[in-house]
Amino acid sequence: MYGPKADPRQRIAPVEVFDVPEAYLACIGVGLALSLAALVRTPSVRLRAATFILGQTVLLTAPLAVFLDTWMYGSYPTIDKAGSMVFYLDGVHLRMLTDPVASLQDPAARLIGVHVGHLWVTEFFDVFLSPVGAFNAQSLLYPALGWYCAWLLFHEVTLKPRVSMLMAFPFGMGLHVFRDLNWYTIEKAAIFWVPLFLWAAYRAWRDGGHWRTWPGIILALTTWMNVYLGMLNAMMLALAMLALLMSRDQHRKRFFVTSVISALCLAPLAAWQWLLMHNGPQLATPEEFLWSRAALDSFSLSPLHWNRLELHRSLNVIALATALWGLKRSRWVGIVRLASLSALFFFLLSLGPLAAGVENPVYMAARAVIPGFWRIAKPEVFFHMTWLLLLGVAAFQAGRAGWSRSVTATLYGLFVVAWLLMVRTHPAYPPMTEYRESKLSDGWEERVFTTPKEE
Repeated sequence: MYGPKADPRQRIAPVEVFDVPEAYLACIGVGLALSLAALVRTPSVRLRAATFILGQTVLLTAPLAVFLDTWMYGSYPTIDKAGSMVFYLDGVHLRMLTDPVASLQDPAARLIGVHVGHLWVTEFFDVFLSPVGAFNAQSLLYPALGWYCAWLLFHEVTLKPRVSMLMAFPFGMGLHVFRDLNWYTIEKAAIFWVPLFLWAAYRAWRDGGHWRTWPGIILALTTWMNVYLGMLNAMMLALAMLALLMSRDQHRKRFFVTSVISALCLAPLAAWQWLLMHNGPQLATPEEFLWSRAALDSFSLSPLHWNRLELHRSLNVIALATALWGLKRSRWVGIVRLASLSALFFFLLSLGPLAAGVENPVYMAARAVIPGFWRIAKPEVFFHMTWLLLLGVAAFQAGRAGWSRSVTATLYGLFVVAWLLMVRTHPAYPPMTEYRESKLSDGWEERVFTTPKEE
């Protein structure tokens, strides 16, 4: 199964194209208008890119934008999504901010951890929309932001806006993102923080100055939003720093300052998370996290699946082939070498504790060395970094090859058709459902937490 079984209370909303054709026409009209507005030449290529991406996202996810405040985007209720809504309405994020010390004894805070940033984003949208609309607004924006931030990173490195737009599309609009929007908590789809962090780190390495502080700020915000994504960014920063220390790069001292600032920005959240994890009963023992959870939610080599999603549908095969071509043709370029070795490292981690039926030494070494790594329940998240870096290599090589406007436009058309066939029609793509009120059952804390045991 791609995800959890449907709850008996779930009711699919009547939003198929023949049910509400006017809603689809409205999204198509708005999406095309925004996309065409991006063709108007302005001094800001970033504004044009953002306008085009938002327009295409509205168009491709139709009719979400029309029913933003009406139906719930994705299956509902699920344990993760209903729980997130209940904890938001319960105000756990407010309690954690007003009294961080008391949060150490708060079962809801201990269950969620420090990454309650998405609940504050929900709080912001809740000013203008209902709580349902606040979650749906993020469902619309996170794919667009993932696409845009990947474009921002690729364009900064390649200076080729069209090929960067093309290769950023599979990252933000990938099937994995929409699977998470369908069944799981909203912050899992906020993968835009990964390319945004790498963009800021690249600027810090290249330009120095005030850019040295931005990776730390973004790293803290990423961790506040999703600890897993924060770990990805922190590990990539460590790998980059290690590579620079082993080289004769003239900017390594500047980047060392960036790394120190990032560590200082991350330290308070890391300490808070550690206290939440170790203050009383735990969700499971370290061994249970390893073999009952991490070993299941990983990248599988047999069959070739990314956390139960078929690889040929969760990845864009043309972009993947371009990346492999780029690795062959540009493997001696410094940034490509760093990207390829880092992509391999994160891929090995994404395999989880088991790789092809044997113990994964890379994963087990990371578990032994990195504090708190035993708590990783979904190593498949590491593949987000692998996929981003491979797409970056594809954009780099396409830029070096000088792909023309007509080639990129044709390929983008193929990408969209493939997306409609491979992603939009996939069983994991989110339906729209009726919102059903939920509440925490009595004594949920005792059922969730167990007595801590030694590893």
